[in-house]
Amino acid sequence: MTDDASDGTEYRLPPSLRDRIDELGLQELREVVHYAQDRIRTRHRPVSEQIEAAPGEEVLSVEEGPEYTEVVKREPCGENCPDCPHGPYLYHVYEETLPDGSDSLHWVFLGHLFRSPRVAETSADSD
Repeated sequence: MTDDASDGTEYRLPPSLRDRIDELGLQELREVVHYAQDRIRTRHRPVSEQIEAAPGEEVLSVEEGPEYTEVVKREPCGENCPDCPHGPYLYHVYEETLPDGSDSLHWVFLGHLFRSPRVAETSADSD
């Protein structure tokens, strides 16, 4: 047996594991898939644990969701600004796999928050 699927996909599995999987029935294969997905989730750091403030930023809140992580932060606009950091700003952040196979956080800017219960104490002094 080769490491290639019928569609040309190459799998890098040890032959003994591949042979054992090939012996499984449909329901057992589904269970293996669910088990593997659970193992991936437990080994993978949640996006919320990967969020770090850049120099001059203040991360005000991070809330993990099923499709994205909501991040509220204040940011500097440039050097020598007496009003920095500005905000708070709302972002949706999710993890994406790059063509080289590595993972990267993708930040989607949603806009300025004027009032939010999570950042009420800091929004009064923001612009």
